[in-house]
Amino acid sequence: MRLFDYIGIAFRNIWRQKLRSSLTIFAVVIGATSVTIMLALVTGAKSFFLSQVEANGTLQQVAISKDKGVTKYDDAQHGNGGPCADCTKLTDALVTKIEGVPHVVAVTRVANQGIFEAISYNGNKLRAQQLTAYDSNGVKTNTMLAGRDINDSDGVGVITITSDYADKFGFKNKYEQLIGKEVQLQTNGYYSGIGADVQPPPQCNGPCDNNNQNNQKPTVLTAKVVGIADTSSSDKTIRVSLTWIKGMELNRRYESTKADQLAQEAACKNVRGPCQPTQHMTLVTQDMLAENGYDSLIAKVDNSKNAKAAADAIKKFDVGAADASESVNQQLTIFNIIGLVLGGIGGIALFVAAIGVVNTMVMSILERTREIGVMRAVGAKRSTVRALFTFEAAMLGFLGGVVGVSIGFGLTRIANIFVNKQLASQGVKVHNIIGLPLWLILAVVGIGTLIGTLAGLYPAAHAAKLDPVEALRYE
Repeated sequence: MRLFDYIGIAFRNIWRQKLRSSLTIFAVVIGATSVTIMLALVTGAKSFFLSQVEANGTLQQVAISKDKGVTKYDDAQHGNGGPCADCTKLTDALVTKIEGVPHVVAVTRVANQGIFEAISYNGNKLRAQQLTAYDSNGVKTNTMLAGRDINDSDGVGVITITSDYADKFGFKNKYEQLIGKEVQLQTNGYYSGIGADVQPPPQCNGPCDNNNQNNQKPTVLTAKVVGIADTSSSDKTIRVSLTWIKGMELNRRYESTKADQLAQEAACKNVRGPCQPTQHMTLVTQDMLAENGYDSLIAKVDNSKNAKAAADAIKKFDVGAADASESVNQQLTIFNIIGLVLGGIGGIALFVAAIGVVNTMVMSILERTREIGVMRAVGAKRSTVRALFTFEAAMLGFLGGVVGVSIGFGLTRIANIFVNKQLASQGVKVHNIIGLPLWLILAVVGIGTLIGTLAGLYPAAHAAKLDPVEALRYE
């Protein structure tokens, strides 16, 4: 018999027992739909993660830190750039060395500032979670929803904020209206960088504590918003230029210098009796960024395949260096595990459906015993009978898989409507992240067909073993 003959006979036999066949196919449909939806969710989330990683260039980046892992604690450095005794300072000179590493095409300097407590606009004050600055050389990129990003020519008083801040300020989905507006940044009380009105300590009689600067009040800095960045690409940060953050890192304070002490001694030189000269103190400036170095560096390589080799070479400069491949692979492993778990849950439903196929085929054999006897009597081989019932069982699985995938496709389309709205509300432009790749469609239909085939092997073998004489006498 030809293949099409087997398929045609299988369809006719299925159609002959419509209700029973429909119930059996429905059981396969439930399993196929479950597997389709669950794996579609996992593959969609996995694809979305990879697209975001590729979009921001993470796979081509090497993160560089000042410490190599577990480091010694230095009490002398506590409160002065971090208690790290054997850290390597990240300087401009080190940046030049890293730029000479093979496959490295650019390096960006990153500096973070945590002295800000709030950002406010039009009386609406929000907590400032993080303020950062880095080079605008394309190593770190942001998805801008309105306006532009910070560039290297920007100076003091220019910032970009993320969409979550703009939403709280009342500009959700109308970010362009916030461009050019001025916001206020409130610092902590000990801020003494650019823009702060540093006051000398109060005059005192007798010995004075020249380090007592507790009279410093919080500073409010004004900045113009030039861009709104997508929260997902900037991780809820406020960005300023490196020029401005260098000024913020200045530690300005009044100290009694040697010249001040000599001036005070000279004022009392010709005075008889008690002398209380005017206290002389000089405003000194300490460049903390120059002393402590940058918070981190990020190197960009020419190809993601060279990231690990570049990271190993950079470690020779006695710094910590890590490419994104390890963390990305860890995330992908988590997605794969979740996929296996969810696929296993759907597999249980398919296993139950397989039992239904076995039951249907056994009942079909009992009802068609005389038919099998006639086929054998007119010359049909055992292999022919076995193939007929195997094809019929496979057809039940195939139809269940096709219908299940179709239902799963429809449900994912509906789910995407709600997911797209949620992503849009968060300022994310990506849409339709839940999809059915071709391999998933073929896999589900193939698994359904395979399960039907396997479930039909035993009934088909039993039918082939029937004695033709006994089958003809069966009532």
